[in-house]
Amino acid sequence: MNTANATILDALCLATPYIHMTLKGEAIVAVVDKKSEIVLRYMAGRNVDSGYRDGEKVNPNDNNVYTAFRGQNADVHIDRKVYGVAINAFAFPIYEGSSVVGALAIGLPVENEEKLNEYMTSMQEIINSLQDRVHTIASHSEELSATSEEIRVQSEHALKDSERTNEITVLIKNISQQTNLLGLNASIEAARAGQHGAGFNIVAQEVRKLSSETSKATDQIDQSLVSIKHNIESLKTSMTQIAEASNEQAHLVQDFSEIIEDLNQLTGQIQGFLKETL
Repeated sequence: MNTANATILDALCLATPYIHMTLKGEAIVAVVDKKSEIVLRYMAGRNVDSGYRDGEKVNPNDNNVYTAFRGQNADVHIDRKVYGVAINAFAFPIYEGSSVVGALAIGLPVENEEKLNEYMTSMQEIINSLQDRVHTIASHSEELSATSEEIRVQSEHALKDSERTNEITVLIKNISQQTNLLGLNASIEAARAGQHGAGFNIVAQEVRKLSSETSKATDQIDQSLVSIKHNIESLKTSMTQIAEASNEQAHLVQDFSEIIEDLNQLTGQIQGFLKETL
């Protein structure tokens, strides 16, 4: 190795502890001589060690270092199965003029980043699942709102029908009263006719009896109609409240869905940032 080359490589060897400190002692840092393929300076990370030692030969399978020897930057992700900790391995060619004289290799642990990425992936899955459920709730809310509105409209129709039925019972009452009055007059005329009006008197009494029973039945129908009308009005009020609540729920679900979508986009941005950072 000539003096100029030694000076450059020696300078990097002297700087290795400072590079190591800059990386907070977490990363592997190595300076390798291309000509001799010797590791001139090596420092292991706090939790990761590739096994090199100062003065050892480079592993022939260390593609990162040999890529740098060829004048190219190397950037490889190494699975945790290799060193027990996942790392991003970098190697940069060291130049003297236009010639490559060595390589600076760095192995940066990315265990925490990988865990964070796993958490973000899990969060993404949770958000997607939550979003699916929100869409289902929104769909059901819309169906409930539509059904409530339909029932409310039907309640109004039933209320109108009830009012028309009430008019019919009033008509029946009037007919019953008129029939009773006719029966009474017939009884009076039968009494005046004496023996000849006896049969007609029996018919008149039956007419009055039928009129009385019709009146009682009409009263009962009236009471039932009043109760039905009250129940329908209560139903109408309840359905109106349900429809309003359903509409409000639909709006809230829509707002919630938009918030989840914002969170989903933010998660995607964070994942993209992590990928760029790693």
